[in-house]
Amino acid sequence: MASVEEIRFTLFAQGHPNIQATHSSTFEVTMEPRLSLRGDCIIGVNASHAARHVQTLLGDVLQHPDTKILTYLSDGEITEQVHGYGSLKHSLSAPTSTVWRTSDFVDERTIAIRCNKAAKDLDRNLIKSLKNPHTVLQVAIVVFPGVKRRSRTI
Repeated sequence: MASVEEIRFTLFAQGHPNIQATHSSTFEVTMEPRLSLRGDCIIGVNASHAARHVQTLLGDVLQHPDTKILTYLSDGEITEQVHGYGSLKHSLSAPTSTVWRTSDFVDERTIAIRCNKAAKDLDRNLIKSLKNPHTVLQVAIVVFPGVKRRSRTI
């Protein structure tokens, strides 16, 4: 039996005083530097990458419903783990944001669906830390492809 090949990708974002993380079905990181109180799903600003960059680096591996996506959110002291899945509908074309969803809904920002946590479910101590604009949020994404890869002999 062949071992599962995992793919890792890390992006970084900053905290912001307006982070609330109260949304019941999503959480998001954005490359935008500003955040209004209406952005209740956003947990990080000034992100180093967005969905479009993830697509460039990972290719179509997220476009398979059996692909498992583990996301680790960390401020350096507190780490939160979120489980999600890929989707045939992923386009990952958004230039400024990346979204994780508890539902099956997919748009150009969506990186993972059927996640076990939304913004409101995240550790409140982590969210408190992310209200500080000097806090760096590390978002480590570990992907376990749902498609069997065939090895080739040359």
